Amino acid sequence: MKMEFVLGVNYWPRRKAMFWWKEFEEREVREEFAVIKELNLDVVRIFLLWEDFQPEPERIDDKSLRNLGRVMDIAHELGLRIMPTFFIGHMSGINWLPEWTLSDEPHNRFLTYSNGRVVDLGARDIYEEPDLLKAEELLLRTVGSELDDHPALYAWDISNEIDNVRIPRTPEAGRRWVRFVYETLKASSSKPVTFGIHQEDIQGDKHFRVGDVAEGNDFLCMHAYSVYTDFTDPLDPYFVPFACLLTKALGGKEVLMEEFGMPTTPGETRKIRSVTGKHEAEHYLISEKDAARWLEETLKALYEFGTLGAFYWNFVDYHESIWDRPPLDRAVHERFFGLLRSDGSLKPTALVMREFRKKMGELKRRTLEIDVPEDYYSDPKGNLVRLYREFRGKLGLE
Repeated sequence: MKMEFVLGVNYWPRRKAMFWWKEFEEREVREEFAVIKELNLDVVRIFLLWEDFQPEPERIDDKSLRNLGRVMDIAHELGLRIMPTFFIGHMSGINWLPEWTLSDEPHNRFLTYSNGRVVDLGARDIYEEPDLLKAEELLLRTVGSELDDHPALYAWDISNEIDNVRIPRTPEAGRRWVRFVYETLKASSSKPVTFGIHQEDIQGDKHFRVGDVAEGNDFLCMHAYSVYTDFTDPLDPYFVPFACLLTKALGGKEVLMEEFGMPTTPGETRKIRSVTGKHEAEHYLISEKDAARWLEETLKALYEFGTLGAFYWNFVDYHESIWDRPPLDRAVHERFFGLLRSDGSLKPTALVMREFRKKMGELKRRTLEIDVPEDYYSDPKGNLVRLYREFRGKLGLE
């Protein structure tokens, strides 16, 4: 499908983060959405935290549903559109799940937040167990029918990097689940549907293979972060657009860059110790000036290579008052991905996003094909690295 190039942002509130729906404040949403509008952005991607919207398998929370309606109304009043994301699920280094979805086994990589506490438990088979599928269908149909005719609705996102919650048993199970969610949404809504897959789905095989996913998507999405790659520079502006081109080649559909960004610092670029999941590692904090230069070049390449649009991660750095709450108490680098600082002031990256619309008319679209092998998933990381080198060679960068 062809859509206009859209600029957007992923959103959690500055003082609430993932506790937004539990502590909902309409004024806060209006104030922050007004800033998003002032940055000349089109779409806000939001996340329906699963336990807040479906605390029991047979009950959708009326309060959360009403608050979602107010978010949609505020967006419409301000001239913004919304992309709601289901089954959250995985977010910022921790999994957020209702108790009724939990297994009695630990997760091998991530901790889980459920019912007010962090636990070392994974999820049941959310892709195949009949009672879980029935509950998922209820959430999809309820929210889908409630919002389908809302003028602020841009598209639906099936989920966010949900293979970090649990990897499907087989690629066929992954394909079947995406198709199930797609068809369920389409039964109650006419809006486009996509699925928030990420870099790990093109550099490994987590059983959401892009070609399979494409069957249940009206357009494809990708989440890519040069700052997380181990085979290119953190400030390489071409990896993110390449990830879109590769996704398009694998899936045969147009691609939206749904997540990309940089954790930043006002000072010089440095590394810090931070925890993702259960494991501590070094993560970059990129200087704000360097991040702004990287963003401008990345946006230009995303536009020129024909992506559907670019949604920055994230709207704002989180306020110091919530640094002691999960996941920010451990995932230190996750505090600093915002276009805004934690005091609400604009970073240089925010200015780049704000001004980019004016520059789009000066840019020209161009075509560059990625020749993917039929057996790509026999060696996804090797193929990814090789194809990226070839891509850079075609651009005269090698």
